[in-house]
Amino acid sequence: MMQPESFIAYAPRGGGLLCATTYFAYGNDVAGWFVGLKDYAYPSAYFRIENFFSPGDKRFYATRGSDIYGGWRFDYGKSHPELDPPVAVEDDLCHPLDKLEDAFAAEWLVFHDDARFEAERAVYTAHDLPAGEALIHHARLAKFDRDKPVWTYYSRGFNDEVLNYMAPRWPLDYGKD
Repeated sequence: MMQPESFIAYAPRGGGLLCATTYFAYGNDVAGWFVGLKDYAYPSAYFRIENFFSPGDKRFYATRGSDIYGGWRFDYGKSHPELDPPVAVEDDLCHPLDKLEDAFAAEWLVFHDDARFEAERAVYTAHDLPAGEALIHHARLAKFDRDKPVWTYYSRGFNDEVLNYMAPRWPLDYGKD
């Protein structure tokens, strides 16, 4: 697995965590995981964008939630994204994606079912910051670029083209404007 890259967007005077994604290059593809705000919930999914680094048609596969073993259920590169039947996720990709999501979430995020959630929410409240059912570790907010209304974090090698491709297509509110 190559070096994972990540992007996170946070609205300090709005919805809080807007989106978080992490990915790695996988041959001519990118594969990773995302979570973000959609209608006051935080759906997540594993994804793979086939042919991302090569010319030709791309396929933006995603799982239903974090069910990596249920297969690719959506192709967000199409106007009707639901796949029937689902496309199996390659065995050699399942474990790296699962490991990627676990490591990224442990480093950056806290979810409502985590024992640390209430302590993190209290810090957000004390700093008058919005806190939904998914939070960025408060101490990590110091790494964000705060020059705009939406604070952002980009890892050093993050490819903007990945986000530019995903944001208008994925099932999150971020990037739909």
